[in-house]
Amino acid sequence: MKSTFYKSVLTITFSAVLAMLSGCRDTMKEENRFTFTGELISGHLEKYPEKFSKFTEILKKAKLGNKGAGSILKTLSTYGSYTCFAPTNEAVEAFLEEQVAQKNPEITSTDVNDLSEETATKIAKNHIIEMGYRTIEVHEGSFPMTTMNNRLTTVEWITDESGRTFTLLNNKSRIIEQDLKMENGYIQVVDAVMNPSNEMLPDHLNKQKAFNLLHQAIAMTGIDSILNIHEIDPEYDPLAKGAKLDTEEIVCPLPKEKKQRYTLLAEPDALFKSLGYETIDDIIELANKWYNYDENGNELSEEILKNYRHKDNPLYRFVAYHIIDRQLSYSSSTGPGGFIMQNYENANFKSDVNLSKNFDSYDYFETLLPYAMIKVTKPYTNEALKQEIIINYGQEKGQFVKDPEMANHINVVVDKISATKEKYPELKDFEQTALNGIIHTIDRILIYNEKEMIANVLNERIRIDLGSIMPELTNNAVRWSLSKDGETATYIPGDFSKKLKINGNDCEIFYLRPHSTGLDSYALMQGDELLVEGKYDFEYRIPSVPPGDYEIRFGYGKGYYRGVCQFYFDGKITGIPVDLRWNEHTEALIGWEPVKELSEEDAKLSDKAMRNRGYMRGPASIVVDAEAEHGTLRDSEQALRKIIGIFKLDKRPYWIRFKDVSDAGSSTQFEQDYLELVPTRIINDISKPEDIY
Repeated sequence: MKSTFYKSVLTITFSAVLAMLSGCRDTMKEENRFTFTGELISGHLEKYPEKFSKFTEILKKAKLGNKGAGSILKTLSTYGSYTCFAPTNEAVEAFLEEQVAQKNPEITSTDVNDLSEETATKIAKNHIIEMGYRTIEVHEGSFPMTTMNNRLTTVEWITDESGRTFTLLNNKSRIIEQDLKMENGYIQVVDAVMNPSNEMLPDHLNKQKAFNLLHQAIAMTGIDSILNIHEIDPEYDPLAKGAKLDTEEIVCPLPKEKKQRYTLLAEPDALFKSLGYETIDDIIELANKWYNYDENGNELSEEILKNYRHKDNPLYRFVAYHIIDRQLSYSSSTGPGGFIMQNYENANFKSDVNLSKNFDSYDYFETLLPYAMIKVTKPYTNEALKQEIIINYGQEKGQFVKDPEMANHINVVVDKISATKEKYPELKDFEQTALNGIIHTIDRILIYNEKEMIANVLNERIRIDLGSIMPELTNNAVRWSLSKDGETATYIPGDFSKKLKINGNDCEIFYLRPHSTGLDSYALMQGDELLVEGKYDFEYRIPSVPPGDYEIRFGYGKGYYRGVCQFYFDGKITGIPVDLRWNEHTEALIGWEPVKELSEEDAKLSDKAMRNRGYMRGPASIVVDAEAEHGTLRDSEQALRKIIGIFKLDKRPYWIRFKDVSDAGSSTQFEQDYLELVPTRIINDISKPEDIY
């Protein structure tokens, strides 16, 4: 049996609609909702020249592709699914006047007809998302998909003096008429032109003015040169031919772009000063307190302490830990790029169902501080923090801390944009997104302390989705993304990610977005997977974890074509080749039994017997069939974990390699869902054995 998957279709239930309408947005005008006209977006804009003639002219001049391509207005006259943020004539006039006053070299006239084709295209693409969304489907954070310019559109809800509630986009544009239903999507009428910042993160941070201390630290350390990186492959061609996924007999496209982006976790000056850190010298003193050693624990020399650009300098290390290697929005609703997978829904996968709310949601990300990971949690099991996104959430529902001095540096809350503005009036004009990343305020000073991470935050089974390991999948709208064409797979070239290597020519890698899962089909952690076809031989760098001994496992779906795999770790062969194919021999070897037919004691004995043979059932915390009494990955015969071995990890890169050594000419298709890095102290703790979840 090979993997099957289906086209993603946005759905929303009637009950969900009622729930949202009865919530905080019930002050929106009902006549603006679900207005069905039977028109296409282009036709509606042209029908009302008194409102949209200037924007329509921009769309006519704007080109979708090269000079021979049709206009974007023509694109909006075709069937498909789009969200069009349509600024009024007054909004366009105000924008052009503003740009002329600011001496923008691209806009020297207030006449829309004087715009160049290039400028008109840039403006137009900032207003189009290639998927139709209603405001009711979007959560505070950002719209699920990026615009045609591959920019996030941030979202919050504001209430004016008369009590009316509006959706505010990019902190500038209010939706004044929402959810105008067209045959090919939705029009959202806005009162200001969408004009996201084209500045890199350092300049954008400096422009906000409320982050002067952090901006000074970034400049002093030279990390601003890193944060000015955006274009990493000028020759990258997203329209080049992808690769054929034999399973489905389709040619899968390449990622739409290849860019570098970042997330900056930022303490406003007001937070620093409330804790007694008034000047940059105070920040340096704070950094010296916590980072007075190099990455190997050695005492720092005076030379390093004075050189803020040295990677072992305390200020450098302090700043580096505030920067995540990918762009993460607060909530991504149905699309790519959120801190946590939440509110995701397509025809075959729903995060609110498949990721049980009886357990905390979590993810792990690497920072610019070498070998220093951040854990991100949405703790459903903690009522006090239930709706928050938490950085470095402690054990025992956030209550435990190893070092009392670290108590104010763990359980760091990422503020929603609305919370940021409420706490810091000086940030009322805060625009989060820069050209190459996003800024989030946090409510505590973020510190990396290795002892605290080992004894508390990361003293756990670290389970990481394969899509999370490669930041490029998030940065370039691949991970979790929906496609207007219903594509569910993207071809990942071997040079696309710095954390992925392909050895040999007969090996092609595909990322499959969340798709059909179930007890009798391919049951997956987040509905997505990495699928490798051909005579596979590939490797990836595992995330950096604190030094120690770890058992390493990976989750996969059994299949007839998985091949015979030789594992390598750190360049060395690990064990003998393992037959991953689904046949009578491997079934007998694995010894999987349905736990629903076993007593609790017999289930434990069965688990132990499987472990002795190098296998484990899937985790019971992930639901694949909400209707079934036994409907988790633990209950799926196809969802397995393979134990690769126990390894001592230090502060350096480690790679895992998977090589098919089955008979030449045999058809192989390797699948991987997630990776587990488990401290052996957890496995060996008899008083608190590892749970089934």
